[in-house]
Amino acid sequence: MKKKIFAVAAAGALTAATAVPALALDNEFHGMFRVNGFISNFADGGSGATRITAQDPKTRNFLEQRARLLYMAKANDDLKLITHFEIDSTWGKSSYVVGRSNDGGALGADSVNIETKNVYLDFNIPSTPLNVKVGIQPISDSYKGVFINADAAAVLAAAKMGDATVALGFARLDDAEAGTGAFPGTRGSATTPGKATRDLYIVDGKYNISKDLKVGGSYYALLADQNDTNLNFALHTVGVNAEYKFDPVTIDGFLLYQRGRTSGTAKVDFGGWAANATAKMKVGPGTLKTSFLYASGEQNANPDNSSYMGITNETSAANGEHSFYESEMMIMFRNKYNIGDRALVYNVQNVIGGFVGYNANITSKAFAIANVGFVAADKDNNTYGNARVTGDAGHKSKYLGTELNAEVGYKVFDNLTASVQGAYVILGDYFKDTAGTAANPEDPRNPYLTRVMLNYAF
Repeated sequence: MKKKIFAVAAAGALTAATAVPALALDNEFHGMFRVNGFISNFADGGSGATRITAQDPKTRNFLEQRARLLYMAKANDDLKLITHFEIDSTWGKSSYVVGRSNDGGALGADSVNIETKNVYLDFNIPSTPLNVKVGIQPISDSYKGVFINADAAAVLAAAKMGDATVALGFARLDDAEAGTGAFPGTRGSATTPGKATRDLYIVDGKYNISKDLKVGGSYYALLADQNDTNLNFALHTVGVNAEYKFDPVTIDGFLLYQRGRTSGTAKVDFGGWAANATAKMKVGPGTLKTSFLYASGEQNANPDNSSYMGITNETSAANGEHSFYESEMMIMFRNKYNIGDRALVYNVQNVIGGFVGYNANITSKAFAIANVGFVAADKDNNTYGNARVTGDAGHKSKYLGTELNAEVGYKVFDNLTASVQGAYVILGDYFKDTAGTAANPEDPRNPYLTRVMLNYAF
């Protein structure tokens, strides 16, 4: 009897085993680890726009670190699940806590501070040129990030057909009931799914006319359907971009134009635009690059708004979900190496900028980079600092300042780099007499930062 029971059990186990399909996954791990050490009267470990208002801001020294871990479960060349996690900590800041504000760096550590950046499925449709990504994923526009460069819950489908590539997408940016203020407003996190949504629709196309000439065009529709009709709006953005290579020079650029309107009783109209042109070429042991950026601003007090508007996060105070890393600035604009992410021009709007940079490989392991940026406001308003304390109308000038920055680095190993960076801004007359008192007006002190960075990628 026992033998019969064992035989039946064995047969059942064998049947169950053969009924389950064999899953052979390729497991891939990638990531990075970065440590920054600062001395600065501008950077403070936080994130968001920094208006220059104090006459003599405090100099701080602090250290911060970031780890990013990417795990990819690859079933085959046409199907994979991608997950991406992040751990940020400021040395000395809190321990034994649950939080994501760079916590866990104090004595004892032991904090719950793992952030989920991405979880999405990436697959190809069999017998078609179509690739689909579904889930919380990185989204970057075709305009160097000045419209959107962020993580979002989305469906993106792209197909390459000969020399053309076409992409369609939908992203739900947020779904929050509570909110105050006109577009771009601030909304709370209280959520009833589908009740108060802000959605982005994406149409993007690229075409290679030749191996040296590429052109593209895009349409983005940002639609808000909220429980407060005064905050409902539609913002339409149309863009064109191009790149042309004629050795040894490569030039590229874009133009973005926006129109929109709120649907409440006020009927606020939007009409901004942005443009960029960049040229780069090999010079000696390195590359020389020049770049120009314009993003319109708004000056008048009337409800209509002529500012260019990139995507912002309406549920976070550090609300920039777009960027212009191509500037290579460290103070005036957001920098790609930032962990705590401060900048004078945090959201790309109401700004005119010209940038020149040179990076060179001194040896096979040593490198040096230098950049200068000239930045002004498009319209004279108080976006970047206080009005003059003297009571005079407006600012003395729209010129914000000139940033000089440099970096020298050394590749300790192929995937480990150590570098020293420094940046200094000579403030323009926009900030003249904006500190102190009417009887004793003063100018804010020029901002600076130095940073020592260790960067490991795997």
